[in-house]
Amino acid sequence: MATDLASRLMSKVGRLILPFYLPKLKRFLADLNRGREVQQQTLRKILNLGASTALGRDLGLASVRTSAEFRRQVPIAEYDRFAPYIERVARGETSALFPDNEPLLTFVQTSATTGKAKIFPINRTWFQHYSHDYDLWGVKAYHDHPEMLGTRILNLAGPWSIGRTPGGHNIAIISAMIERYQSAIVRQTYALPAVLKQVSDVDARGYLTVRLAAPQQLGFLSTVTPQQILQIAEWVEQFGPQLVRDLHDGTLSERFDVPAEVRRSLRGVIRTRHPELARRLGAILDRQGVLRPRDLWRPKLISCWLGGTVGHTSRRIPELFGEDVPLRDQGLLSSEGRHTIPLADNVTHGPLAIGSNFYEFVPAAEDATRSPTVFEAHELEVGAEYRIIMTTLGGLYRYDIGDIVKCVGYMGETPLIEFLQKAGGYCDLVGEKLSAFTVCQAVLAGEAAAGLKLDTFTVAPCTSARGRPRYAVVVEQSLVPDADSISRFLAAFDKALGSAVLIYGVTRKQRILEAPALVRIPAGEWRRYIAAEMQRLGASENQYKHKPLVSDQKFLTKLRVVDSWILQSDGSCLANNGPPPPADQRAA
Repeated sequence: MATDLASRLMSKVGRLILPFYLPKLKRFLADLNRGREVQQQTLRKILNLGASTALGRDLGLASVRTSAEFRRQVPIAEYDRFAPYIERVARGETSALFPDNEPLLTFVQTSATTGKAKIFPINRTWFQHYSHDYDLWGVKAYHDHPEMLGTRILNLAGPWSIGRTPGGHNIAIISAMIERYQSAIVRQTYALPAVLKQVSDVDARGYLTVRLAAPQQLGFLSTVTPQQILQIAEWVEQFGPQLVRDLHDGTLSERFDVPAEVRRSLRGVIRTRHPELARRLGAILDRQGVLRPRDLWRPKLISCWLGGTVGHTSRRIPELFGEDVPLRDQGLLSSEGRHTIPLADNVTHGPLAIGSNFYEFVPAAEDATRSPTVFEAHELEVGAEYRIIMTTLGGLYRYDIGDIVKCVGYMGETPLIEFLQKAGGYCDLVGEKLSAFTVCQAVLAGEAAAGLKLDTFTVAPCTSARGRPRYAVVVEQSLVPDADSISRFLAAFDKALGSAVLIYGVTRKQRILEAPALVRIPAGEWRRYIAAEMQRLGASENQYKHKPLVSDQKFLTKLRVVDSWILQSDGSCLANNGPPPPADQRAA
C-alpha cells in the first residue's frame, strides 16, 4: 500500500515537472535547423572561456575569430598534447586549462579501451552543458514514455571515488557524475541505494542488485554497455532459488560477501517479507527451471548502447526482459563529453550536441595528423564515415578521440551521427583490413543463418596447419552446441565478410587467407578473462568494453580452449582438439 502511494505521488510530481523541461527540448530541436550558426556560437563561447588559460595562451586562442582561423592556428592532436596541462591541473594549477574563477568539480577516468586509462578534469561550465544535454535525452524519453513516471529507475553507474590526484582532487567514473549531481527528486526514484557501491565482490553486488530491485516496479533501466543489462539476467538466473527464499523470509543470505556495515544499513529494507512475490517466482522457477528478468519486471524503457561494436549484445535484451520492451540508445558519449542525443527508440544515431561542443570531421581513410581534409558539421556527406574531432568547454581543442562515426542523415542543418567503432579497431593479415564494425555485421549474418545468439565473442587472427593466416571466432561452448550450427554460422560469416570486404573475398578465393575457424571456450571463460582484463586496465565493470576484433597474434593463448572447428570447402566443419596456432603474420 505504501509503495502504491509512493508511486502515485512520484507520478504526480513527474507530470507536474516534465512541462517545465519541455521548452528546453523545443529550443534544442529548433536550433537543429540552424546548426551552422549554433556551432559558430559554440566555438566562440569555448574560445572565450579558454583564451586566458595557460593552454589558451600557448595556442594563441585570443587572436582566433573564425573557424577557419581556428583550423590554421590549432593543429589536430591526441591526448599527449593535453596531458602536461591536465597534470598541472591535477597538481592544483587549475589555470592551466580553466579561468581562475572556474570551479573544478572532480576528475574522471576513461575506460581504457585503447590502452592506459586517461584522466580529465571536470569544470563547472563543461558539466552544466553535459547535464543540459543529458536532460534533453531524458525529457524526450519521458515525453515519449510517460508511463515511466511513478516507476523506479535502475541506474547502473560507476563509483564516485576511485582515487585522488597529486593535488588532492577526486577521481570518479563519468556515470557517477550524473548520479551524484542529479536532482533530489529524481534520486528519490532510484531503485538502488548508494551504499551498494561499497560492496566490492562482484557476485555479492550483483545479488544485492537483484534482491533489492525485485519487489520494486522498475520502469527504466539505464546503463552504457548492454553487457551490464545481460549481467542482470545472469544474476537472476544464477541466484533465482536463493532470491525466492530471501524474499519469502525477509533475509539476505550469508553466503554473499557483504560488508557488515552495508548489511546493517539495509536491514530495514531487507527484513520486509514478500511472500506473495516469492510464491509467484517460486512457481515460475518450478515450471521453467530458471528465472528470467521478465519474470520480475516489465520495464517501460531500457537504455544502453545499441550500435557500434558494443551494441551487438543488446539484441538479446527483449528475449530476457520482454519482447515489447522498447530500447533507446544512450548516444555517443565519453569522459570528454556527450556528443549525440538520440531522440527515438531503436535507432543508433542522434543529432550532434551542437550547443555544447564544436565539431569537425576528417574522412575515416585519412590520417588526422597529416594535413587532412576537414569538414564542419553542416558539410558532411550522408553515408560517409569520419573521424570525429572535438573542441570542448573542458579545455580540449581539436581533440582526436579516435572514434569513427557515420553521417546517416540530417535534422535541419545538423547531422545525425552514428558511432561505428574506435579508430584502432582493425586487423590486417594479408591486406584485407577488417574492421570491428564489419566483423560484427558478419557475426550477425552468421547468427541469423545458424539460429544462434552469441552474448560475447571475439574474432582473432591465427594460422592454419599449413601456416597460412585465418580468423577465428571465439565463443563459449554452450552457445554453439553442435557441428551443424557451427557449419552454418561459419559459412554465413565467411560469405558476409567476402561481400563486405573485397580483398577478403579475393584472398579467400586465392587461398591466401584460409577459411575461418570457430574456437569454443568453456562456460565462464569470458567472465574469467574479462575480470583479468579489468584488473589489468584498472577499470570497473561498467567501464569495460569487450573487443569484438583483436589484432593480437597471441590472443588465443590467453584463453582456455575446448576445441576448434574449421570450415571446409564443402561447407562442413572439421573438429580439432585445442586451439589453432597463433598467427605468424604481423597483424596491423
